[in-house]
Amino acid sequence: MILLIGAGAVGTTIAAFAVAAGREPVQVHVRDKNRADFEAATALRVERGGTPLVVARPGLRTTLDLHDVDYLLIGVKHPQLDALIDSLPPLPPGCTIVSTLNGLSALRRLRERLPGVRVVPMTVMFNAQLLGPLHTELTTRAEIYIGSDDRRLLRAFAAPRITVRSSHGEAAAWGKLLINLANAICALSHATFEDLLKPGPLRAIYVAILDEAIGVLRASGTPFRLPMPIPHAWYRSLLAGRSSLPWHLARRRNGLRERAYPSMVADVEQGKPTEVNELNGEIVRLAASHGLAAPRNQRLVELVSAMSGAPPHYWAAAELRQRVLGD
Repeated sequence: MILLIGAGAVGTTIAAFAVAAGREPVQVHVRDKNRADFEAATALRVERGGTPLVVARPGLRTTLDLHDVDYLLIGVKHPQLDALIDSLPPLPPGCTIVSTLNGLSALRRLRERLPGVRVVPMTVMFNAQLLGPLHTELTTRAEIYIGSDDRRLLRAFAAPRITVRSSHGEAAAWGKLLINLANAICALSHATFEDLLKPGPLRAIYVAILDEAIGVLRASGTPFRLPMPIPHAWYRSLLAGRSSLPWHLARRRNGLRERAYPSMVADVEQGKPTEVNELNGEIVRLAASHGLAAPRNQRLVELVSAMSGAPPHYWAAAELRQRVLGD
């Protein structure tokens, strides 16, 4: 049985595919403050262009009773992770934690806090937005990498219109983190993926922070695999050029839609904590641990952190380039 904790955009979408696959029972943990809204929803609904995915709403679990849970699917955001770990009862023998959180720090935290428990990364290669309780919109094609060869786990999410791949090590997670470094740029400028990937100052910033991050990964001997069908050198050449090919590639390869944006944009809009420390900050910490520096990623961390707790003041693209790159 799969129990989802954290029915946000990613968690709800993944749970819907698991229900659609029909191979494992699924339940959703719900807090008291959300219970009425979740009970009023008769289905999990994922808008995805064309026919939406609509499946019967799974059972709701109001307590953290894990006695019958085989896979604990963690869909909360980073700021809620420690509180969740504190609230967990002892996990039953054989229970696997599946973490959907971005970056690498959540995996380390789960393994440190829950020694002896099997923790598996699920690298989410899609973008989804929460429209309402148990209702999301996919703005890209659905694809996930699961860091395990557990065939039962892999098959649990294998439904139509989602690609499920097995991965080993942390190369896929680092590759996804490299793509997510751009989230801070969009959050600071209130930009969509289209704004980012078309020629201009925002794309120039992305090229620079990507170069910096990949330099740190290579210098530290950290393997990574970018989630795209072309080598990094080709992708970098496209980003550094003057055409709109990176945007068209993202639309064709990932099904990215117009007006789609990373979740950090919404977090800043709503005054919520962001994941910038778990994304760009991860590169900064890795650099420091090897006697290196990542000043451009550090600058993005500082700028996004400065927006916390106040109405957002968005940067114009050219001003942001000047602030981050100094040119």
